[in-house]
Amino acid sequence: MLPSFSSFERTDSTPMSVREILVEMKDLCGLMIDLAYASVLFNDEDLANEVLEYEREIDSLLYELWTSASVAVRDREDAKMMSSVIKLAIAMDEISNAVSDITHVVLRKLGIHEALRDVFKKIDIQYRRAVISKDSILVGKSIGELNLDVELGIYILAIRRGDELIIDPEDDVKFMKDDVVIVKGPHESLVNFISAASGKIRDWKAVIGDVS
Repeated sequence: MLPSFSSFERTDSTPMSVREILVEMKDLCGLMIDLAYASVLFNDEDLANEVLEYEREIDSLLYELWTSASVAVRDREDAKMMSSVIKLAIAMDEISNAVSDITHVVLRKLGIHEALRDVFKKIDIQYRRAVISKDSILVGKSIGELNLDVELGIYILAIRRGDELIIDPEDDVKFMKDDVVIVKGPHESLVNFISAASGKIRDWKAVIGDVS
């Protein structure tokens, strides 16, 4: 178990402990891996760029961990415990750097064999990136209120809201204008969700009716 170190203020004024930083770094690394491979398989530059955004977030978290560690260490024993924590954080940062390299296949248009991509397009569960427009029917609605997992069979993995990143958001989190949403689910459901997010579909019953 990690020792309890003092928390600090992030750029979004949210206090985080060293433990919380490590958990967020771990969650981000896992999400980056999924999105990086999805960006390659579906040749999706939006997902690829989102991975790079998350890499920058990992870098920021690592810096904050270093800052917190320099304040928290009081004696030799603290230094020993903190060194193992820092090694773990650096390892996750290296993973995020390696994962971001995968996106070069998409962003540098290196490509993969079309036959392989066709095979993966048949996989039912996919990943997509959606941006909530000001005219979207989703604005002001919470994840739980929309009952997305039941109605559409999709799951919100992350929401990037300005400088704030919400990983695995709770059901009471509401969508806001300009939210960048990473969502996972069946292809048809994702298409309908993106249409609702962009404001193309204004009737929620039409969204869920198309996949029911």
